[in-house]
Amino acid sequence: MRRVVLRVFSFLLAGSILSNGLGLSLFAEPYSQEIAIDLQKGQTPSFSDVKNSFRPSEGILLDSKGEVLQTLRLEKNYRRLEWTPASEISETLILSLLLQEDKRFPFHSGVDFYAILGSLKDRILGNSKRGASTISMQLAGFLLGTKPGTRGYADKWTQMRTARDLERTWTKPEIMEAYWNLVPFKGEFIGIRAASRGIFGVDPSSLAPEQALLLVSLLPNPNISKSKWAKRGCYLAKGIGKEDLCKEIEIAISEYKRPGSVWNTESYKAYHAGYRIFKKGDGSLDSLQTGRVQTTIDPYLQAKAEFAMDRVLFSIQERNVKEAGVLVLDNESGAVLVYLGNSKLSKENYFVDSIHSRRQAGSTLKPFLYSLAFEKKLLEPGSILIDEPKDWELIGGTYKPNNYEEKYMGAVPAKVALASSLNIPAVQVLDWVGVPTFVSKLNELGFQKLQSPEFYGLSLALGTADVTLWELTNAYRTIANHGIYTEATFYSDEASENLLQRKMQDHVYGKRIFSDGVSGSVQKILSSRENRAPSFGWESNLSTRFFSFAKTGTSQDMRDNWCIGSSGKYTVGVWVGNMSGEPMYDVSGVTGAAPLWKEIIQLLEEYKPSGAVLTHAIEEKGTSVPLTKRVQKGEPRIIYPENGNLFAIDPEIPEENERIRFKVRGSSQDLEWILNGKVIGSGRENYLDWRPKRGNYLLSVRERNGKLSETVAFQVR
Repeated sequence: MRRVVLRVFSFLLAGSILSNGLGLSLFAEPYSQEIAIDLQKGQTPSFSDVKNSFRPSEGILLDSKGEVLQTLRLEKNYRRLEWTPASEISETLILSLLLQEDKRFPFHSGVDFYAILGSLKDRILGNSKRGASTISMQLAGFLLGTKPGTRGYADKWTQMRTARDLERTWTKPEIMEAYWNLVPFKGEFIGIRAASRGIFGVDPSSLAPEQALLLVSLLPNPNISKSKWAKRGCYLAKGIGKEDLCKEIEIAISEYKRPGSVWNTESYKAYHAGYRIFKKGDGSLDSLQTGRVQTTIDPYLQAKAEFAMDRVLFSIQERNVKEAGVLVLDNESGAVLVYLGNSKLSKENYFVDSIHSRRQAGSTLKPFLYSLAFEKKLLEPGSILIDEPKDWELIGGTYKPNNYEEKYMGAVPAKVALASSLNIPAVQVLDWVGVPTFVSKLNELGFQKLQSPEFYGLSLALGTADVTLWELTNAYRTIANHGIYTEATFYSDEASENLLQRKMQDHVYGKRIFSDGVSGSVQKILSSRENRAPSFGWESNLSTRFFSFAKTGTSQDMRDNWCIGSSGKYTVGVWVGNMSGEPMYDVSGVTGAAPLWKEIIQLLEEYKPSGAVLTHAIEEKGTSVPLTKRVQKGEPRIIYPENGNLFAIDPEIPEENERIRFKVRGSSQDLEWILNGKVIGSGRENYLDWRPKRGNYLLSVRERNGKLSETVAFQVR
């Protein structure tokens, strides 16, 4: 009769599927101090209170599709996984649990006086001691924070009182469910899910009947030998009328091997994102108080980007390049689509997150400097800057910057100076803008922990500030978003609705940093092959078959490579280098980070293309800029070659006979022909024959009165 009642009760438990949502707090002691204090005061918590205060030891990161992407252990002293509802528990496990721990659980009101009398009788007669704690009393002990096995009479009395209180306000299925989630099993495992995963490598819902019996049989003696473990399991099988499982139990014990890692630690898919969210408390969402956090990370893109990162790193590792980081943001929402803090190829520093490590920015800050100059109307894309060695006399000494490879181009348009990453013009622009003004603008763009303007001086134009890949990538996203700044986020709009409201109240969300026209001009400049051709050539890893703009940067002593850029939908930031600070060997941004950037931006556009991109650039009409030269109406205009012309040397024509005729109109004065900053001819003729040589060229003409033509770029192969 009793077995029938137990079986009926087990069905009631298994059918009790509770719909309460999880609301877990991650960083706490094993048991809720608040609930323990309330119980000591005689205040009985509800089942929901206990469930909502449940604290797993693992943080579980979900991808954009709701699938588990990364599990990260947060508590070193114990393993406790997610709450296990009754719907995942089999009849076999429930029956064996009742048989072993509390045979009369369905019938008592928290305290089993028959068991107490039996225990007293055993003590008097000197027989083997029998436990008298019911499941309700054990649960009371877990909630009170009483260690299992406590034998103090005061503790027992408090447990008994608390168990009676629980029985009055909770249902039996609720007590049972809370019990199997809080009961300590073997070693560090607390709760049925941790024990099931840690001992058999499966979740409770996937336990075979013999595994369920063996799991329960470990409760009285976790360190039992294999032979006694099998006997105990068979005893439970017989007790619940499933004697036929004894053979399966023997087989399971004979073949048993503790599973390897079942916590997803051997296969990091998003370790750095998980560490950022759970360990650093990145964000203020209510969902961060639970064991599961759903992110916007795209699992397909994450995997593909990691493969590309490892392959590119492998190809340049002989140049002493060991680490890399990749961040991909959705332009419209700021959602993080890819977060790769480092490569598994790095044996020493994989666990260091390069995305939030501060490194010297190099030339990646120049687009923001030129944007600020355009915004203040100190400069226009067509304004001419002088790229030649120059000293700046400053308090305390002289500042004399150099160009990369010590090459200078003379008079160049601002758009070419920016896209070709020329240093001298950038320092001149910063001198006009002012270092304090630029530092203030960088702060608006989200760059944190910047030093005072006096600390940097004019060297800030060359990127001497320490920044993170997170900050840089989101700042470039601001340019892609027509000059409007919003924060990047790991969370969907629905999950982060409250957070977004708080941002809007703080006037952070949707802040305009640059005008639409200025942002469009910078996009146009950085997307132009002809603008960057003088430094990078017509074909480079910055060129794509769809609209995109990008900028590279290399820090002093070649310690860091950057490439940041956007297409219509995406902004991609890439860093390569060494977390140790060791310099790389002959690796620049265009040869180190840019190949990886290009591969990932192409992957994104193949995955979900951006389509047509509209940008609104400021009109290049010239302005009065100190120490610059500009083009006005009536000034000379080069009509041949045109911007972007490509010439090929004909091997059948003798070298001394091959010529390209440069042509100009709109001038009646003596002219100087200037090629790559050097005068190559002069006279009153409106043309000049030039013997071609392979290379990239910028051509302009200057009249006797100083009027300078627009500059055209062309290439000879």
